Amino acid sequence: MKAAVLCAPGELEIREIDDALCPKGGALIRVEACAVCPSDIKMLREGHRDLSYPRTLGHEVVGELIEVDTIEAPPIGSRIQIWPGIVCNECPSCLTGIDNICTQQGIFGFNYDGGFAEYMAIPPGSIQRGLNVVSGSIDANTASLTEPLACCVHAHNMCQTSESEYVLIIGAGPMGLLHTMLTLSIDARPIVVEPIEERRRLAEQLGAYVLDPSENLSKDVLKLTGRGADIAMLATPLADISEVMRSMAPRGRVCVFSGLPLDDGIKPINLRHLHYNELTLVGAYGCTSHSNKQALELISSETIDVGRLITMKTDLEHLEDGFLHVEKREGLKCIITEF
Repeated sequence: MKAAVLCAPGELEIREIDDALCPKGGALIRVEACAVCPSDIKMLREGHRDLSYPRTLGHEVVGELIEVDTIEAPPIGSRIQIWPGIVCNECPSCLTGIDNICTQQGIFGFNYDGGFAEYMAIPPGSIQRGLNVVSGSIDANTASLTEPLACCVHAHNMCQTSESEYVLIIGAGPMGLLHTMLTLSIDARPIVVEPIEERRRLAEQLGAYVLDPSENLSKDVLKLTGRGADIAMLATPLADISEVMRSMAPRGRVCVFSGLPLDDGIKPINLRHLHYNELTLVGAYGCTSHSNKQALELISSETIDVGRLITMKTDLEHLEDGFLHVEKREGLKCIITEF
């Protein structure tokens, strides 16, 4: 089968490899769509802490179930969206529903072969929580954006976003725009900060208040809200967390959502803001299998139209073009649809 294999940082090959096989107790899918995530690009350019080589990349995957070796799998022929975690189902994290931080977690496209390939093997650890049947009315390309939306759902669950709250979203890339859509679906009020005019315009079209990045962010937010933001989603590693904390209403929640470069993980914060305004600083990593199911339901019910973020579709041979489309901010989401 044809696959995109990362051999080392900077060495990505589109080549023929042995066909993926159905594992004992697992399943096999024929990949229909796999979306490009910025972490795929990071792995190509720099590597990643969870990555092992050689590796078939891709974790935003939808495909047809063509073989199973367990009665726990959905029927053969089902269209399946994959939650990318592969978990033990036994540790305290799994047993309490926070399976995104399973102590023995594997991840498709990181330390298990992923979806930039014609076929993808699903190990037993993914069967119980990882296979989600896609409604017949939803196409594979749209369903492939379930996992990124699920990451946003997980963050909002962590912050307990509720109706009428002001949600300050720093960055209007694909994740920031998904946060915007999700915020609106909760009947909360998004405020989006983004330097690129085209992305600001799209956020405004979705129904958000929009702001240019500014050293006076806290004053701009206060003027708009009268009290500050109730929640902040840091959807870019470039967010100035100190200024964001100054922008918060009393008992606001600041979510560190975007991953941070290894050499940029230490940020100065003023604990006085945290103390006197009783703020909460929240981390959100990936998504749980439950938030993944919630995201798929939002897409299946057409509550959130994630398809409007798809700005490029291409085949596996042109995967690098798709990476550049995302990396250079020429568009938003690229989907690999032909293998």
